[in-house]
Amino acid sequence: MLQDQHGRQLTYLRLAVTDRCNLRCRYCMPEEGIDFAPKGALLDYDEILYLCSVLGELGVTKVRLTGGEPLVRRDLPVLVRGLADIFPRLAMTTNGVLLPKYIDELEASGLRHYNLSLDTLRPERFHRITRRDNFAETRLALEEMLHRGYPVKINAVVMRGVNDDELLDFVELTRENRVGVRFIEAMPFNDDDGNHDVFLSYADMLARIQAAYPDLERVGDAGGSSVNFRVPGYAGHVGIIPAYSRSLCGSCDRLRVTPKGTMLNCLYSTKGLELLPLLRAGIGRDELAELVQAFVWGKHATGHDTERAEQQGNIFASMTSIGG
Repeated sequence: MLQDQHGRQLTYLRLAVTDRCNLRCRYCMPEEGIDFAPKGALLDYDEILYLCSVLGELGVTKVRLTGGEPLVRRDLPVLVRGLADIFPRLAMTTNGVLLPKYIDELEASGLRHYNLSLDTLRPERFHRITRRDNFAETRLALEEMLHRGYPVKINAVVMRGVNDDELLDFVELTRENRVGVRFIEAMPFNDDDGNHDVFLSYADMLARIQAAYPDLERVGDAGGSSVNFRVPGYAGHVGIIPAYSRSLCGSCDRLRVTPKGTMLNCLYSTKGLELLPLLRAGIGRDELAELVQAFVWGKHATGHDTERAEQQGNIFASMTSIGG
């Protein structure tokens, strides 16, 4: 069992398989990109599956593939098939651009749960936010997932003065569609770009939505990364993720592994367990399990505690190098 010093059991792995992406979202990555890791600096699929088999034995039951954009990693369905033999729950966060090309193969490999990153419903604004002209592909991915009846969540990073005027448009998307739209607070990543000038808080978002939908009702149990609501009679629901406020940290059950094989206890961590050299040195399963257990035990109570203990000033890495 993976348990931290605060009594929380960690059962959820966010596995970043690449730092590369086919978009350049302004809140995630500089326009010119970053110094992407060479192939040899990334965990290969055998190393990932070995690590994950140990984590599965320690009680991890769910893995979410992230990036960068996970679908730019070559032969990803091969990895998905291997992970399906370890974890009962598989999911992926994707921008959807490449999903229609791979969706049949991924479904056959056992993957049917997706979070789709979509910050706007307007094509011209999509280009301004992502610096790429791929709105049609992302929207096609959404339609394809809905057609197949997949449990779909849409992740929308809400930015003041950029796309916050679309909050109600996204709520209306849930009227006829069984989707969960999750509004995410902008976080101070991207090498001190900060996103501070566009930050809109959980409270501000909720107030705007409640003003338009006074009968909005809270749904779901406590726990998880979002607080969820539904407009009575609507097919889907909306949620708000206090990513920067970090008011839900107390129930965190997550563990992260970056593309370079660094295990992190928190999205705001800068200090992690470097697994890649250990795996390439042939570390045994028992020793690996002991190291992971000891590392997880030191998980801080909240993201605020992690930031105070580990951050130097306001410099945060690009989100794509961490795995959101």
